[in-house]
Amino acid sequence: MNRMILRILLVSFVIVSCKWNADAQKRRTLEIPSTVVYALPQTAIQVNVMAEKTIVKKGPFSDYALKYLGISDVVRQNGFEWKLKSVELSAKGEVDPEQFYKVTTDVDYEPSLIALTPEGLIRGFNLRSKTVLTEEKEIRVLADEDVDIEYGKFSIYPMIKYKKDTVYKVVETDTAFVKVPVLEKQALVKSTEEKAEEAAHQIFKLRKRRFKMLTADFEVLPPDGKAYEIILDELEKLENEYLSLFLGKKVSVYKPYTFWFTPKKNEDNAVVFRMSPQAGPVDVTDLAGKPIRIEFENLDSTSELVVIPTAGLAPQKLINYRIPGRADVSILNGKEILCKDRMSIAQFGKIASMPAEVLINENYSIEFYPELGSIKSVNK
Repeated sequence: MNRMILRILLVSFVIVSCKWNADAQKRRTLEIPSTVVYALPQTAIQVNVMAEKTIVKKGPFSDYALKYLGISDVVRQNGFEWKLKSVELSAKGEVDPEQFYKVTTDVDYEPSLIALTPEGLIRGFNLRSKTVLTEEKEIRVLADEDVDIEYGKFSIYPMIKYKKDTVYKVVETDTAFVKVPVLEKQALVKSTEEKAEEAAHQIFKLRKRRFKMLTADFEVLPPDGKAYEIILDELEKLENEYLSLFLGKKVSVYKPYTFWFTPKKNEDNAVVFRMSPQAGPVDVTDLAGKPIRIEFENLDSTSELVVIPTAGLAPQKLINYRIPGRADVSILNGKEILCKDRMSIAQFGKIASMPAEVLINENYSIEFYPELGSIKSVNK
């Protein structure tokens, strides 16, 4: 008896569960259709440029380098020059203003099933939201004023000199006024050549000390090899600082730049930025710079693709997506190829469609590549 009652309850539970599942799958018809607007992406090319700026500074004693050091190859004037060190390409999807679409349904469904990017690009259906954190790093670039060449920063000699001179003071006596000689100490600023002579003397003095260290010509020597190494390095560093007063300085710094370009479907080349001798990489509007061009060789990878039409369905009942094309992208400085890469370009491909009924079936998830608008995966 108990076994029969248990069987009846189990059958009743199964019937109720099946009815609940069937009711859950039913969708009520909406009086006002629900509409969602989304956009397909177009591919923007990101050109990452690393430029080298070489800052050249004249030494304050350059005019006396030959006289006191016997060196003629010195920097004669301040200046700088720019060079392109590296160029890299990457792609990012952005909203195509000519490819906005809407999906309209008269059947109830959860709005959260549709996932969009903050810009409105389609990400997929039935996806879990993901949060991506990006970290921005600040890059400090050395400026011209940071390249200093100052004598007073490490000179061991004072900047002024004292001179004793004989002056006469008038002294009144009982019968007359008499001139009396008096020694007076005067402070004078040293001339540039005097400073240069002292700096040259210090250079030879440092070289002599390094020589004596290397030949162990000291009564008291450093205790170990590491101490030797540190002392010799510091002596060499100090000597180079003194030498820069005569030779000048050349310091190279690196600065990153980013330029964006969005190609049209039938476009094969354009100027992406310019290289200015005064300011380095600049925008295309600065005509003082030399043009750096970008070229596209469309591979027509989707030219033979036949998109199957979804006959009988209104545009609002379709989900549109892209089948991207491929292109060889090159960055050129004149005829010199700085960078070349094969990339997927969304707007070089075709647009396809699928029925919007996938929104109703919550057992399926469709994920798109937001940067290309193409299907990434369909899962059940």
